[in-house]
Amino acid sequence: MAVVKSADRVVQILEAIASKEGGLINSELSTMLGIPKGSLSFLLSNLVEREYLSFNLQRKRYDLGAGLLVLVGRYLNNLDIVRTGRPIVRRLVQELNEDVEIVVRKRDQILFVYKDESQRPVRYSIAVGGVGPLYAISAGKCILAFMPEEEASAYLDRVFLSPITEKTITDKRVLKRQLEQTRSTWLAYGREEYYDGACGIAAPVLDIHGTVAGSIVVTVEAARFNAGHRAFIEPRLRDAASRISRQLGFGGAYGGL
Repeated sequence: MAVVKSADRVVQILEAIASKEGGLINSELSTMLGIPKGSLSFLLSNLVEREYLSFNLQRKRYDLGAGLLVLVGRYLNNLDIVRTGRPIVRRLVQELNEDVEIVVRKRDQILFVYKDESQRPVRYSIAVGGVGPLYAISAGKCILAFMPEEEASAYLDRVFLSPITEKTITDKRVLKRQLEQTRSTWLAYGREEYYDGACGIAAPVLDIHGTVAGSIVVTVEAARFNAGHRAFIEPRLRDAASRISRQLGFGGAYGGL
């Protein structure tokens, strides 16, 4: 496939700056990407003018700009699962008084595309646009459980279950048993595996083809993640995920509902 050189360089610039906390200076970008400083300066100037990059005059560093947030916001708002799920998630938050997020898969990670916050003062949920590993978050395990078997097996073969907290599951046999349970109950659980003090319950969202489009996750403080509270959350979460799935065209039986 033919690649437009200038367009490819713009993408490389944005990806390089996004990968470096605190931004990069012109010479660092030139060395990293092999772009002559003259050509690079022209591209950087255009990106700053359009606010896709910001430039700190004192530090001489380029960082991501507000213009990218506008594009990301439009992308997220136009996702079917977000447009459909927003009012249903809002109602669920009102019923539970817990933070609720909508999550989709992004290669071997999950991407948080929408969140609605409760009135509780303590929050552990990841911001919209944040990513995390499939294996260590209830929302990711939920997606993993409902992925096509070949894709899930390939993921488990190549991924290293790196510990993020003391409770992160690092044994693939244990993770596989959890995925089997999730396929049976249509619910996935995370118990302080990504954040200390935070637990989650997730349910899958399926589309018209019966393919997992994402998941909804309720984030709960670990101190309140008891059997009684889980029993209160589970049917309401499952019902919300079922309603979003129906609106996306899913016509099969959803988790016994």
